[in-house]
Amino acid sequence: MKISIDPRFNASFLSAMQTTRAQLKMRAAWLLACAALTLALIAQPGVARAGYLIPDSVQLTPVAQFPGTTGYMAPDYAAQRARLHSVYLAPIEVFLSPDSPYKGIDPDQMAQVTRTFAQILTQEVMKDMTVVDSPRPDSLILQIALTDVRLEKEGFRLRNLTPVGVAINGVKRVAGVSKISFKTMTVQAIGASGDNETLLFAINNPPRPDDVPESVRLDEIPRALAAKAQNLKAAFEAIRDAH
Repeated sequence: MKISIDPRFNASFLSAMQTTRAQLKMRAAWLLACAALTLALIAQPGVARAGYLIPDSVQLTPVAQFPGTTGYMAPDYAAQRARLHSVYLAPIEVFLSPDSPYKGIDPDQMAQVTRTFAQILTQEVMKDMTVVDSPRPDSLILQIALTDVRLEKEGFRLRNLTPVGVAINGVKRVAGVSKISFKTMTVQAIGASGDNETLLFAINNPPRPDDVPESVRLDEIPRALAAKAQNLKAAFEAIRDAH
């Protein structure tokens, strides 16, 4: 038995199929664009997905005054350091933990974090040192990284759609309040001589084991970095004094 089909149905069906195919193509293109953007963020220098600054071959030992902190200092550190008359601070790196709840931070925002940390270190920790813009044979090469970084981002909430929620979010944006927070962060540092790249010291300074992780918003990060810088300085002095 032959069934006749209304031509109008054929036209409507074909139109729907074409629309569906177009939507699928748009979705595929959107997914590819997102993947490309993610790869671009991962590839940004100074923003790595995982890893650490201090090589596994460096023998770190506990620092008694700072539970959880470990360090290394060359046996001839004092003699080596006496030959170095300037300090070069290499670009600070950031290593995101593989299990970071959020990984999509804007590279420009992360660059601002590292610039802020470099400024704090230069002005507060190394203020009595001769800091140079490029390494010299008589320079102490200082490499610093923020490792084990876990980020969080405030999720969407239905109350954000209410007039009050919209108004509050508007005020926060004007005030520069960020939705991105740092949940955990470890500071690692390596010091080497500029002439022969001899490792002089290494420090792994994570939060204390009994510290409760506290989220720090991106706009509040300078205060947290200032504390990290002072902790790093104190840990270095403890290692040096015990050497």
